[in-house]
Amino acid sequence: DKTFEKMLYEYGNLNKKEIDVSFELPNRDWSARLSRPTINCWCFNIRENLKLRDPQLNYEQVDGNRGRRYQFPRRMDFTYLITTWTRKAEDEHQLIWRALGAMKRFTTIDQAMCEGDLRYQARPIPLLVATEGDNPINLADLWSVLDNDMRLGFTVRATLELELDMAFEAPLVLEGTIRIGQTEDPRTRELQAVDFEFKHNESTLSDNGEKEE
Repeated sequence: DKTFEKMLYEYGNLNKKEIDVSFELPNRDWSARLSRPTINCWCFNIRENLKLRDPQLNYEQVDGNRGRRYQFPRRMDFTYLITTWTRKAEDEHQLIWRALGAMKRFTTIDQAMCEGDLRYQARPIPLLVATEGDNPINLADLWSVLDNDMRLGFTVRATLELELDMAFEAPLVLEGTIRIGQTEDPRTRELQAVDFEFKHNESTLSDNGEKEE
């Protein structure tokens, strides 16, 4: 996601202070909350690219006479729907043209361009931008599920390597929400609560309910 965001801002020559890039589900509730022009990149499908699967095993020699056997990485296709959201149709068309031009200039993404864990991919990442590919997408069906007005857009398919033997040593950290507050009698009165976003090991709450970094 961060790699796509970087590509859109840098190669589309977009101002971060004026235009947002979102990866949320573009349903009706989401679009009703928008306050400025937005490019939405919704990843809606993941499947293995069977044409690129190698059924053979790879061998790595260890300590001269001992060896370790492991599987080649699986190649996974991630498909995004790219749409733009503005108040005027003319602005929407100009923004989608910028987004299309930024993504279409690449057939692969090199590791040097990537953000996060994508920098450790063994191969450049193939891209199919605004191309049907092997699995045609029925956009009308997608929008019926989203319960939102259909928008002009295009698909992007990125093929990533999934290392089946990779050890996930670092703990998984996800964002969550806690609710705190006070009430005279929790059994009979609703808790007057306030939401706080937090990340594990990044913030704590003191005894008086204040957030401490």
